[in-house]
Amino acid sequence: MSYSIRHQIFVSSTFTDLIEERAEVIQALWELDCIPTGMEAFVASNESQWSVIKRVIDECDYYVLIIGGRYGSVADEGISYTEKEYRYAKKIGLPVLAFVHGNPDQIPAGKSEKDEQLRRKLEVFRAEVKKDHPVGIWASASELGGLVSRSLVREIKVNPRPGWIRNDGSSPVALLETISKLTEENAKLREEVLANKPGDDVDDSLASGSNMIVVYGMRTLFDNSSYSRSEDRWRAKTTWDELFKDIGPALINETTEVDLQEILSRFNGLVSVPSGYSVVGNPSINLESWNEVLIQFRALGLIDQGIKKRGVNDKGSYWRITAKGDKALVGLLAQRKPTDPNNLADILA
Repeated sequence: MSYSIRHQIFVSSTFTDLIEERAEVIQALWELDCIPTGMEAFVASNESQWSVIKRVIDECDYYVLIIGGRYGSVADEGISYTEKEYRYAKKIGLPVLAFVHGNPDQIPAGKSEKDEQLRRKLEVFRAEVKKDHPVGIWASASELGGLVSRSLVREIKVNPRPGWIRNDGSSPVALLETISKLTEENAKLREEVLANKPGDDVDDSLASGSNMIVVYGMRTLFDNSSYSRSEDRWRAKTTWDELFKDIGPALINETTEVDLQEILSRFNGLVSVPSGYSVVGNPSINLESWNEVLIQFRALGLIDQGIKKRGVNDKGSYWRITAKGDKALVGLLAQRKPTDPNNLADILA
């Protein structure tokens, strides 16, 4: 029995200057039986807009980037939302198909960046994308639509992704849901057995608590005088307790490996930034450091793999806090009574 798979494509670009181009691309994607999504799909939400965007990108199979003559509105980190989306897609390993206007000097003034600083940022961004990916060059909306269509057909062949399968009762979705449910129940039973087991089987020789650890990562520095970028390797010294205090709350309701890595990358804030430079984009934690933290917390019995049921197209790796980890986190974060409740200085200490 064969099943029809539809791939979800995130289309990223500036908006008002590329309305016609986006329409051509989206039409081309519909004709390929793909599911296009992008800023048109974002509506008012109780979540922050970036949280919504990340979740949508997480659910996509491929990422299409279109660069025209504008850099776009700038986020808090000092980079445009288009560049922020691009960096996140790269971070989670989403296949990127990039398309750059071939004659930026011929783009009408009304669709070009007027601000000198934003023009420089656009040039740097365009050069980085062209360096990291084999880009498609376009000059018109109709040309772009055909180029995206051909490129995506080729990418799907050489780099197939899970896509979406319609659950009409005959697909394997129901079986996968049953397996997921049984896996979740089995994990809960194993944890109950371990929780009721007398004694503590964790090796006392393992580093934990106030023992020190050095985490490493990378970040991008922006030279405010030359408008250039450079990669900077950061290292931060902290304790296992401080690490767990940061990631623990996110684990209570389960979270993705990507989100945990993002939380740990914030420790780059312990490392000073050279004068005249600023950090742009999202710093990252090195894979070696991440693996060290992950293995240690698993060895200490504080975290375990997620057990909640997920959609069949959900490609994320999820982690959760264990009963032992929850107890440890409460001990680290719960507020203590002041020694002298009538002494304001003692309360604020």
